[in-house]
Amino acid sequence: MHAIDSIYPFCFIRQRGLLALLLLLLPTLGQAASVTIEKASTRLQTGEYQLNADIKYELSEEVLEAINNGIAVTMLLSIKIERPRVYLWDQLIAEKSQTYELKYHALSGQYLVKSSLGEQRSYLSLASALRALGQIRALPILQQTELQDPQDVMVRIKTELDTNALPAPLRPVAWLSKQWTLSSEWFSCPLRY
Repeated sequence: MHAIDSIYPFCFIRQRGLLALLLLLLPTLGQAASVTIEKASTRLQTGEYQLNADIKYELSEEVLEAINNGIAVTMLLSIKIERPRVYLWDQLIAEKSQTYELKYHALSGQYLVKSSLGEQRSYLSLASALRALGQIRALPILQQTELQDPQDVMVRIKTELDTNALPAPLRPVAWLSKQWTLSSEWFSCPLRY
């Protein structure tokens, strides 16, 4: 009896800790954000293959709140150029990534979209900034000289919110919350030459 009485307070504290954790995670059970790659295509222009894509972003309330409070959100666009094979895994020809940062500038009241290529544009509304973020135009993905035979080559793209680029105090929340899970499926299109 005496051993059970001494364990009881620890069980009670443990139950309260689990209950507190559950209450913290409850807000994350809502509708998750989504991103959809609606279409993508490539073209050969002046010796380089370029990617065009239309992506639709639907952000959760938590992500929108963070942006409106001045926290920069980074989207990572992953690109794989592959040649499908029947009996083996696909041959990886090239792999690239491109980042796009979206943030709100409170002083000017504008939303800024900045690419890792150094391009930056400002927008008066979040809706127009998200539209611009989703319009990938003439993005260089491969030099023509890097590919001997362009026949039967596929380009696969995927975009996701880069939680590791968030400020350190916000990362654990983003890792545990579905509201911060923003990732598309892989989308494939043929390499046009």
